[in-house]
Amino acid sequence: MSIELLKKHRFVGILRHIRPEVALPAAQAMYEGGIRIFEITFDPRRETTAQETGSIIRQLRGHFGPDVSVGAGTVLCVEHAQAAWEAGAQFIVAPNTDEQVIAFTKKKGLLSIPGAYTPTEIMRAYQLGADVVKIFPILPDGEGYLKNVISPLSHIPFMVTGGINPNTVEKFLATGATALAAGVTIVTPELAEKGDLDTIRENARRHTEKIR
Repeated sequence: MSIELLKKHRFVGILRHIRPEVALPAAQAMYEGGIRIFEITFDPRRETTAQETGSIIRQLRGHFGPDVSVGAGTVLCVEHAQAAWEAGAQFIVAPNTDEQVIAFTKKKGLLSIPGAYTPTEIMRAYQLGADVVKIFPILPDGEGYLKNVISPLSHIPFMVTGGINPNTVEKFLATGATALAAGVTIVTPELAEKGDLDTIRENARRHTEKIR
C-alpha cells in the first residue's frame, strides 16, 4: 500500500481479537460500510496469534483482491512482521517504535507505521524510516495535544488511533492527520461472533460518512 492510498481513504478499520472463523463476514460488512483499508492485529498473549492473524490477512487478500489494502497491527517483533509479510500484509502498524521491525518492513517494501507519542519519540520513528507515525495513545479529547505536538513536526505524516468514533472524526481530521483508525467502535468480538453484520455495517458507514 502506498501513502497516497492512505491519504485518499484516510481511514483504517481495525479487526482486533476477532477469530479467523468469523473475520471475513465482519470484514465484508465493514467493506459494505465504506472501509477500504483493514488492519488485522496480533494478540501477543496468544501463542497461536501468528497463524490466526496470518489466516485473516490471507482471507481478506484473497476475497477482496485489489479492492482493499490489508495490513497487520500490534506488530511488536520481527517474527510477527515476517508472518504478516508472508500472509500478504501490505503495511505494518505498531503501538511502539522498534528499529528492527521498521527495517524489516522497509526491506520488504511495506508501508511502515510505528507508534510514538512524544515529540522525541515521533521524530525518532520518522528518522528510523517510518512512512507515517501512529500517534498513540490518544483519548477522545486529545486533539489539543495533537495540535501542539504536531505544530513543530508538521512535515511528518501521522495517523491517530484511539479516541476515534463518529463524533470525533471531524475534529481529529482537523488536526492535519493523514488518516484515522478505529476498531471497537465498528466491530467487537461479540458483534462478530453473533454475526450482527447490520450493526457492523452501520458502524462502518457512520465513520466513513464523516471522513467523506
